Amino acid sequence: MSRRVRIRNGVIQTPLGPLEQDVVVDGERIAALVQRDAEVGDDIAEIDATGLWVFPGLVDLHAHTRVPGYEYKEDFETASRAAAVGGYTTFVDMPNVEPPTTTVELLEEKREIAKAACLIDWGHFVAPTELDQIPRLAEAGATGFKVFQVTGGYPHDPRLAIDDPGRLYATFKAIAATGLACVVHPFAQTLFERLSDDEAAQGSARDIVLFGRMYTMDVVWRTAVAVLLELQRETGVQLHLVHTHAAGTVRLLRAAKHDGLSVTAACDPKYIHLRHQDLREQGARALPGGFITEDEERMTEIWKAIDDGTIDVLDSDHAPHTLEDLERMTADPWTGPWGAPQYDHMLSLLLTDVHEGRIRLERLVELIAATPAKIIGRYPEKGAVLPGSSADLVLIDPDRDVIPEDHRMESKPGWTPYAGWKLKGAPVLTMLRGVVIARDGEVVGEPGFGRYLAGIRS
Repeated sequence: MSRRVRIRNGVIQTPLGPLEQDVVVDGERIAALVQRDAEVGDDIAEIDATGLWVFPGLVDLHAHTRVPGYEYKEDFETASRAAAVGGYTTFVDMPNVEPPTTTVELLEEKREIAKAACLIDWGHFVAPTELDQIPRLAEAGATGFKVFQVTGGYPHDPRLAIDDPGRLYATFKAIAATGLACVVHPFAQTLFERLSDDEAAQGSARDIVLFGRMYTMDVVWRTAVAVLLELQRETGVQLHLVHTHAAGTVRLLRAAKHDGLSVTAACDPKYIHLRHQDLREQGARALPGGFITEDEERMTEIWKAIDDGTIDVLDSDHAPHTLEDLERMTADPWTGPWGAPQYDHMLSLLLTDVHEGRIRLERLVELIAATPAKIIGRYPEKGAVLPGSSADLVLIDPDRDVIPEDHRMESKPGWTPYAGWKLKGAPVLTMLRGVVIARDGEVVGEPGFGRYLAGIRS
């Protein structure tokens, strides 16, 4: 028998503004949006959303589940539990695991692991390090491809780094033929190394401060992006750039979009929320954002780009490491791991930005739901509250006060860089395909409920 649910008296938030209608769910799909007084039959359960916002389930294209090989940091169940309580119903994870996802066989092995463990729908960006594997991986259902230009120690696996322009051109050309998205972590690696060596030669200690300052230098990022945009122009690949935080990069992207290039860009929360104060107090927990938010010109450019569409997506870079891992990072920043859990509190961070006037509410729906769904070819199935869309919904209490705490994290490492922060707004119910999977900060979904999302070719 089909499950029918009416979400009553909430305010549906859309990219075009608020809509005061009820949502009728029939089975896995949204059946209709109806007026408050509309009759929809007696055989229907109701969820009272009075005072709540109704968002589409959030879609994230930048997850690190750490599976296989690094399960002590995170796994599919813990990552998806954190995502579910945070309002996410879909994520796409990354190939920098052990072994890296570079072949069809490894993709299939990873899918089998996730099939039994993941609570939410998921996809996987594979590594296109072998040209002959690219069409095979696309045919096998890869959601898309992920290129790393950065290298060093894990998570920046040297085996996955592609930085040479000739090799990048061949890779982009092969990916373009598949019609799938190509996600790139831009980085001018050799320039970063030269600048770091020059600073050290002038007496700077090779410590976490030097690393963070060099890693976030504008020229390191805009140099890489300039090359990537020209290669996109030549190959036509569907290019998606992550970690967009350099003012020079923003200007290049704005010009490229004006020229009609097929490029989208994402920024993640560490670059707009973590401050120099957090860096002083937390060390590696707050890398590298503490070196960016002190730069007023850069922050002005980032927020402008988020508002005007030059930055298309706010993704998570959910990148859990243990605190012991971060101690290794502090000792040797050039090879040690860094990154932070994000899913538990990212939506509350962004809702606080809305309350404080940094992000328009209708723009937020685009940034964290509609546009990421479009990039992987899943809109309006995902990322929308429309008749026929998957019944992936998150109910939000815009006035709920949230103070993150380490011991209340669903993410496996059990810490957050936002501990003690005062946030405003929180998800109170997450629904995936018509089934409630999280309520009031508690997971009620089951491992294995998530479905794999194969790539849809543009």
